Amino acid sequence: MNREVAKVSLYDQSMDEAFDRFCRVIWPNSRNRASSSTARFDGGQEGQAGSTQDPPTFVFVKGDDIVGHVTTIPVQLSSFAKTVAAHWIVGFMVLPEHRNGLVGPLLIKEVNRCLDCALSLHVEPPVLRILTGLKWVHKGILPQYLRVLNARGVSHNLQLSGVKALALHAGDTGAAVPFGFVESFIRMLGGWGLAVGQAIWVGLTIVARPRAVAVEVREEQEFDDSYNKLWQAVSGRFGACLARDQKYLQGRFGGYPDRYRVLGCRQENRLLGYCIVKTKQFSNDPRMGNMKVGTIVDCLFDPAAPGAFQALLDCVLKMCARESVHAVLCTASHAAVRPEFLIRHSSSADLKLLAMASRLGMGRSQVY
Repeated sequence: MNREVAKVSLYDQSMDEAFDRFCRVIWPNSRNRASSSTARFDGGQEGQAGSTQDPPTFVFVKGDDIVGHVTTIPVQLSSFAKTVAAHWIVGFMVLPEHRNGLVGPLLIKEVNRCLDCALSLHVEPPVLRILTGLKWVHKGILPQYLRVLNARGVSHNLQLSGVKALALHAGDTGAAVPFGFVESFIRMLGGWGLAVGQAIWVGLTIVARPRAVAVEVREEQEFDDSYNKLWQAVSGRFGACLARDQKYLQGRFGGYPDRYRVLGCRQENRLLGYCIVKTKQFSNDPRMGNMKVGTIVDCLFDPAAPGAFQALLDCVLKMCARESVHAVLCTASHAAVRPEFLIRHSSSADLKLLAMASRLGMGRSQVY
């Protein structure tokens, strides 16, 4: 009797069909399912365009099927002027029928064995239990912030039944009160509350904002050498920070001009900081409806000169308002970000930063 082979392996092209079957279960609505496996061998993953060596992807193979998957994104991590190679782990997924077994832990054990330094931003309790159980250390929380630009649009598009904290169903109301009336009332009240709350917040935080500086903020089409100079100037001023030199930025964002917008803040052509913005138009999303959301996906500036960030953020908000964006999201731990955003998500929605404790050596430093 032949026993079915079950093991953790590095992904290779011979697994394309098995990976496609895996994706049909995990991401049934993905439009890019057919190309997701082959994308690994077409110049590397996003963020490593044109690399000669693909980042490692680990899969749990059982017989002819893939039942678990985790992949990586290589980065350079700078901590007090010391730079080490590291990897984000992303796409950690296991088929539902195997989630109570050893598939997930064995995948992470192989990550621990193969990688010298790895980082995670997973928030799901089962994943956190696996990581901390395998000696990953919780390094802190990266707060998520929200700035509402169109309160009425947010309240109109937000699908109450799709947001757990706001879930409302027809059976929750009495027969004498139509469900549609209750939902419309909640939307109206929510829109009014967001608008008033934001106006009060903006007024109260005026004194906390840095003084305006004489700078020029413009949209940029390429990452020139000034981005290297900015990184060299500020890299030693953070407890921990992903290296953001010209090479990294070009590989991570440069190949996608239609996806990302780069705003640079300059003073006499010297780069003081930048913001990279991505917008997404939802369409009949179960939670977001048809909302249009902007996200600051990367930002770097000298923490000793927060006026540059203020100028960048002002331009980001104006640009998003012109393009009918309903709200802007930002994930950041730096204190300069906080006065400019209305809502800090609850701690359960924050991104928990975990790292391999034995190989990172960052102490209790914050990561920016």
